[in-house]
Amino acid sequence: MCGRIAVDETGMAMTRGDDETPEVLDQVARGLGEAREFEPDVAEQPAGLPGRRGDREASPGAAPIDDAGVLDCGTSRRGGFTHVLWLDRGATPEGLAHSLELSPLVARVEWEGTELLHVEAPGASHGDLLAEARRLARS
Repeated sequence: MCGRIAVDETGMAMTRGDDETPEVLDQVARGLGEAREFEPDVAEQPAGLPGRRGDREASPGAAPIDDAGVLDCGTSRRGGFTHVLWLDRGATPEGLAHSLELSPLVARVEWEGTELLHVEAPGASHGDLLAEARRLARS
């Protein structure tokens, strides 16, 4: 069922009836008025927005990878774990999991794949655990 579109005197498109007309798009276009009123606003982007590049200023690059190979710390979604460490396995010593288990902050650890190390560290902040993991990775 196709309705007929008409444009009223205010420029609003309205549907009427059930008949098809090839002039529908023409009616809608006339109702919209001048095209310049409906052009997207393409304003210059202000300088300094992260991730943006422009003629005026280049955006800052990606954050440097820590030399310890411990990239970040977040909240674990694995049951029984409080934190997850994202690791660069190429730069992280194999013994990091064992070293973390010996830390007073950590109750236990468990690998997920080769880059995620789930950690149970009740009461430890993300920043504290990240700093501890980086310290242990360097030693």
